[in-house]
Amino acid sequence: MASLSWFLPLVFFAEIMCAKSSDKLVSLECLPENHGVYGQNTLLKCEVKSRQEDVRVIMVFWKRDGSNVLTFRSGREPNPDARFQLLKHSHTDVSLLLKNTLRTDEGKYECTVITDSGEDKKEMSLKVTAPYTKPTMGSIPEKDIDDDTDVTLYCNASGGYPLGMIHWFDQFGTNWTRSAVTTALETEDKRINLVSKFTLKASSVHPGYRCSVLNSNGVKEGETEFQLMFQEKRKDIRPDKEGAGNSPTAIAAVVVVVGSLLCGLLILMIIRRRRFHHEQYMEPVEVTGEVEVALTGEKKENV
Repeated sequence: MASLSWFLPLVFFAEIMCAKSSDKLVSLECLPENHGVYGQNTLLKCEVKSRQEDVRVIMVFWKRDGSNVLTFRSGREPNPDARFQLLKHSHTDVSLLLKNTLRTDEGKYECTVITDSGEDKKEMSLKVTAPYTKPTMGSIPEKDIDDDTDVTLYCNASGGYPLGMIHWFDQFGTNWTRSAVTTALETEDKRINLVSKFTLKASSVHPGYRCSVLNSNGVKEGETEFQLMFQEKRKDIRPDKEGAGNSPTAIAAVVVVVGSLLCGLLILMIIRRRRFHHEQYMEPVEVTGEVEVALTGEKKENV
């Protein structure tokens, strides 16, 4: 009996190895890292591999961060309206389909499968990204801006993830991002809204600016251009060298000047004519003879 004592541990070890080898009859092959886009469908691929040809899947469990998101039992029809569904392209396909992916779907996933030939479990991760909307721009004040006054430009891009960036440029391509202040606000669905402000001295010489929104990898996702609206300047009445006679203001000025000159000449002619008649009437007339007619019309004898 003493000589057989060494044989018992060996038998026990062999039983454990046989049990492990039987578990390996079924295995799961899953993609360890997955990427989803907000608002689109995402597929977490998993497939049952078995040494037996006619393996039958009995149950499938999918969890995210320890919480159950889907349970499949053979013979039961899944809910077609559920956002998490088992794809089941084949009898060994246990991939998880996420409809209308949300930012909160990101996390660690675990798939457990039970078959008539054994069971297995695999873990994987899902990263979700959300593109930013096209940025919107504006200014404070909005219009009637004067040169050399302070103006605040703002640029908003919403609904993105992960944290992105907003860059500022003027119409000549100069980068003004360092002069801007950008704030990130998290929404209820865990996405991010970017708000960027940039204060400058307004100049009508270069009124054009643009802002670009970049994702976390530095790739531009959108861009918007903006023109400052300056107050209209009053133009001088003096006509230009070219087309001076074509301007309505110039034509009116010429008519006024010419009319004034004509009126002045007419008045001068009337005054001169009246003066001439007056002088002619006042001048005495001498007559050789006995009578002299004066202005009074009286008759006098000639001495």
